[in-house]
Amino acid sequence: MLLLGATPSAEPDAGQVSAVATVGTVASASGRLRVEVLSSMTPLRRGVQTFQVRITEAVSGKPVPGVVLSVQPWMPAMGHGISEVPRVTAREPGSFEVSDADLFMPGVWELRFTLKGSVVEDSATVTLKLGR
Repeated sequence: MLLLGATPSAEPDAGQVSAVATVGTVASASGRLRVEVLSSMTPLRRGVQTFQVRITEAVSGKPVPGVVLSVQPWMPAMGHGISEVPRVTAREPGSFEVSDADLFMPGVWELRFTLKGSVVEDSATVTLKLGR
């Protein structure tokens, strides 16, 4: 009997999509929207992060088009954020990629979101716990 196997690669093949998992979900301050943050790095660890963010209507679950999203990473225990502003790239309606977020210390971080555009200004804060 011949057994064939594959050795896992440290890098995904070209075109391969990494699996993502929800790392935080909250209702917006108004209660009208739901903000979901996803990451391919689970459990979360300190360092430069890339997150997927989905903005949906709280009641229907439908994506909200026309949202302009900004984010401020904040470490409440230390009373500081990060010096560089993360890049926010709109994808599909209600879907964004937040990249270059250097969460450089382990511990509890907040992603403080501001939502504008097709919605009256709203906000949401997603809390994350990062390991070493």
